[in-house]
Amino acid sequence: MDFLPVSLNITGKKILIVGGGGVAFQKLQTLRKFTSAIALLAPVFSDEIIKSGFKRIKKEYSPKYLKGFFLVYACTDDKKLNARIKKDADKKRLLVNVADDPANCDFISSAIYKKGSMVVAVSSGGKNVKKTVEWRNGIKDYLNDHMPK
Repeated sequence: MDFLPVSLNITGKKILIVGGGGVAFQKLQTLRKFTSAIALLAPVFSDEIIKSGFKRIKKEYSPKYLKGFFLVYACTDDKKLNARIKKDADKKRLLVNVADDPANCDFISSAIYKKGSMVVAVSSGGKNVKKTVEWRNGIKDYLNDHMPK
């Protein structure tokens, strides 16, 4: 798998996270640094997601909920459902990230450090998430110690 690092223009575009648990919340934490146009779809949501204030659609997944979205994150704990979300989104030509399954992703999320308008993104192409996070944290620490505020 070869992933091209890009920065997508998401101005005026909506993002859907399918899932209501910990992985969905982690994706939300990253995405909220860049946009508030995020909705979450799941029959049940964690307390953290409820407290986040983001739009929640408390329903079982159906392809009809993909309408109007630009990016889709499949973050359920059901591999078959995540595969179905990917298949449905492909039919609608939507970009899809299937959590913890880089082989079935149109894109993967980098480990990101954002300060103001500056963004540093580190990726291992989905091969070593732990090392990616370590590198991101090292870069973050270095920048915080050596760059002007």
